[in-house]
Amino acid sequence: MIIALTGTPGVGKHTVSAYVAKKTGYKIVDVNLLLRKKHISEISVERLNKLVSPLISSNELIVSHMAHLLKSKKIDFFVVLRCDPRILIKRLKRRGYSDKKIKDNAMFEAIDGEYVESIDLHKNVIQIDNSSNYVRTSELVIKLLSSEKIRGDNVDYSKYIPLIQTMFG
Repeated sequence: MIIALTGTPGVGKHTVSAYVAKKTGYKIVDVNLLLRKKHISEISVERLNKLVSPLISSNELIVSHMAHLLKSKKIDFFVVLRCDPRILIKRLKRRGYSDKKIKDNAMFEAIDGEYVESIDLHKNVIQIDNSSNYVRTSELVIKLLSSEKIRGDNVDYSKYIPLIQTMFG
């Protein structure tokens, strides 16, 4: 089983993947780390697929805010992690992101950007709210890896759009 974990920066992809890998022995393919090692700061979707697709094998978690752009037929599920934009803003501030980058990412989360892009590209997409309980999220991913059917979460953070606009202008 191969799962791509995706989501806006700061939603908890690496936290969840580390927990799942520890519990299951699955290997993590960290796309962002791979790109940093190759000194690639910007990449086209085509080049991303050429670079990552050959590396995908069984029992892997592919982790990146760009993982949903992968076109490999080997990927069984795309899991979009979601986060309350108010919490996301705090996480991104702790990382030292610029106000513009925080606003852009919080707004993208509020408008379901990553989820909408994912369902436009793939049929096998599940979204899970990871705002407060990464263990719950991780256990749902583990169930999915065990071929259990799971229900994703119904997530709508659009009500925070005015707040984000007010906070960042």
